[in-house]
Amino acid sequence: MELIDAVWSTILALAPSLIFGLLIAGILHVFVKKDKILSHLGQPGFRSSMKAALVGVPLPLCSCGVLPAALGLRRDGASKGAVTSFLISTPQTGVDSIAVTWGVLGWPVALAKVITAFLAGVIGGTIADKTGNGMENAGTAIGCTEVETGSLPSRIWNYFFGTIFRDIYGWLAIGIIVSALITTFLEPGQLSEYTLLGGPLGLLAALAIGIPLYVCSTASVPIAAGLIYAGFPVGSALVFLIAGPATNAATMGAVRKALGTRVFLIYILTVIAVSLTAGGVLNSMNIAVSGIHDTGHSMNSITSVLTTGAGILLITGIAWFAVKDILRYLKKLFRKDNADSVFLMQIEGMGCSSCEMKVSSVLSELPGVLGATVSASDGNALLNIDRSGDFDPGMAVRAVEQKGYTVREERYV
Repeated sequence: MELIDAVWSTILALAPSLIFGLLIAGILHVFVKKDKILSHLGQPGFRSSMKAALVGVPLPLCSCGVLPAALGLRRDGASKGAVTSFLISTPQTGVDSIAVTWGVLGWPVALAKVITAFLAGVIGGTIADKTGNGMENAGTAIGCTEVETGSLPSRIWNYFFGTIFRDIYGWLAIGIIVSALITTFLEPGQLSEYTLLGGPLGLLAALAIGIPLYVCSTASVPIAAGLIYAGFPVGSALVFLIAGPATNAATMGAVRKALGTRVFLIYILTVIAVSLTAGGVLNSMNIAVSGIHDTGHSMNSITSVLTTGAGILLITGIAWFAVKDILRYLKKLFRKDNADSVFLMQIEGMGCSSCEMKVSSVLSELPGVLGATVSASDGNALLNIDRSGDFDPGMAVRAVEQKGYTVREERYV
């Protein structure tokens, strides 16, 4: 029961600022013109890196989504410094993450997070421009393709719920559970008994946790709050907030492959150096943070109702996508055993998990298709086909291309 209470408390602290941030993200997505942004990022140098960081900080892209977006910028003519700056600064923040950090940890930590992400992007981008060519494969990169129709409200809703929340819901749920587990099984400040964690060792410990872990900038907030609750200093929490979203074992390999070893080293070393420095500075300022489970005690009745409603909405959204993904997985397992053949489609334009979801969803609904496995990294879709059904390869091609992607090849395998 204590664990359930801790989970609900975490959800109440997160939900209002998360939903507000997602709404702002949807509005920005609809109204900000990407071609205007690109026109400012073409020239190498400090100014392009600074502009790219300014663009990247508010964008709600996690580490899995920022790579195709960065490669798309490079393909469209952005300088390598601007691309590196965008790649470093973007996954650490986002309007949704900033709102959640402010709501849960307070404005000083949110401001420190924004400044750190911005400085890391500018420094990394400037160094990338100064060190010569290091993005050998960037010219052939393909970014995410998006074709949007419908009214403005529906486009905003589809982006912040169907795309952003859809991408982060799993790690958001994990972050909530981890935070609740910490506060359930550790006493407040228990780890503060270990004085070494209050110095550089605490910063390095947070870095060691954050670098390999795949967690988006929003989902990292409840975990960071749990660390503070357990006794880690606020600077260590900031290191985790920066290093966790900016780096993970999967995307670091993708960065090295797509952008070259030199940019990869600039990317990872800049994140490490700037986050440790910012964490040390924040520790020296002795900022008090109450923590995620000390919020909400002075809410009036109206605020309480709104917060509870936001919490219920958050739980409903997580449950909705979790059930859909579980059913899709079970359906795929069941149908795969009955497949007579496999149909391969080589698809150009997919760059993230959202692309995979869109293509998989439209292909799975076609007549004669028993299941679809889509990989954005490989650029293909494998369809399990029932030969006795009414599968039409031409219909599959048209369905994919109506979503804005290009089918380069299709065949039975």
